[in-house]
Amino acid sequence: MRDGRKAETAGSVRPRAFIRQLLPGVVLPGTIYFICVQWLPVLVALAVASSVPLLDVIIRLMQRKAPSPIGLAFVAFAALSVGLALGLRSPAFILAKGAVFSAVLGIAFGISAMIRRPLCRTIAIVLAAEHALARGFLAERWRHPRAVTIFTTLSVGWAVLLLLSAIQQGFMVLTVSPGTVMAAEPAVQATFTIVGTAVSILYVRRSQQGHPELGILPSRSR
Repeated sequence: MRDGRKAETAGSVRPRAFIRQLLPGVVLPGTIYFICVQWLPVLVALAVASSVPLLDVIIRLMQRKAPSPIGLAFVAFAALSVGLALGLRSPAFILAKGAVFSAVLGIAFGISAMIRRPLCRTIAIVLAAEHALARGFLAERWRHPRAVTIFTTLSVGWAVLLLLSAIQQGFMVLTVSPGTVMAAEPAVQATFTIVGTAVSILYVRRSQQGHPELGILPSRSR
């Protein structure tokens, strides 16, 4: 009975919660770097700043929550980049991590849209529900053709945005100092994220009109 109720009340995606989860990963690396670089070599300070994804996983484990697949991917990618940077004594591997990850994600979003299994839908399900039963309920609800079209369009949009972001990040890594990258990149990535999220919200609100049963975003209170 309680399981059925939990499935029926599976939530919608809440943009504010999404931003709250994302912003620490945008703001903290630069802050940690500029604190550590006062006492540590640049390469070591960059390595410490790259530990933010690991901190997120540790916090989730302390809260008795399972680490998210995306979070574990960030940790693995960060570990690889730090290992290469320390082994080859080059900060470029850490600085280029964001560009490479953005490019990989952009390609993944694009491919998912092409095969009509939009990655945006998978992410939305993870954000909207914590329990397996509720996620299964949302997955079934969002197999509706209208929902698939909405999520496919979103995936295409995010693919383009992430690839543009990867180009911008790569250009900065090649043309400016590590300190400048760490100072400017959080603000640039926050701008990309906020603009992309705002456009996505406007598109979804408009697209789900006439289909309130989809519940991709919470209905506005009148």
